[in-house]
Amino acid sequence: MSARSSQTPGHVIAPSLLIGTMAVGLAVGMDSLGFWHALDERATAWTARLGDGMRDVPAMWVLLLTVVSAYALPLLMLSSPQWWRRVVLWCSLLMVTVAWLPVLALASWKLPPCMPLVALLWSGLCALIYAQRHRLPCEMPVVSSKSSARKVKEVAVLSAPEKSASES
Repeated sequence: MSARSSQTPGHVIAPSLLIGTMAVGLAVGMDSLGFWHALDERATAWTARLGDGMRDVPAMWVLLLTVVSAYALPLLMLSSPQWWRRVVLWCSLLMVTVAWLPVLALASWKLPPCMPLVALLWSGLCALIYAQRHRLPCEMPVVSSKSSARKVKEVAVLSAPEKSASES
């Protein structure tokens, strides 16, 4: 028996909701404690060189970005088969989030990046660990095409109406 088949069956929706909630709670809690205000200031300091009038992204938009990314990433990761695809999704979302910093800076907005990044890091790590320890629906063995084609043919033969002698 392989190690993969001895794992407990996993789910997608409930763990995604729980992982996203933990990630948002961690990010919001650390932000409210002021854990990375200095790091946020250093990350956005270079945008001050673009000129006067740099505006801060409203806190509600930063929170919305954090919540959406924290819930969407585990949902995507747990819906994807194979660990390398999950890692690619995780790294891609991290890079897209970081790539928004210069884009918003060109539009005269300063986005504090730490809260969304921490939520993405935590939710991605938790989803990766969950996926390694559970057998997810997207990784269940698929019935071979030969046996399913044979079953379809048998069903078609059994359900075909018989010709009567008067029709012939």
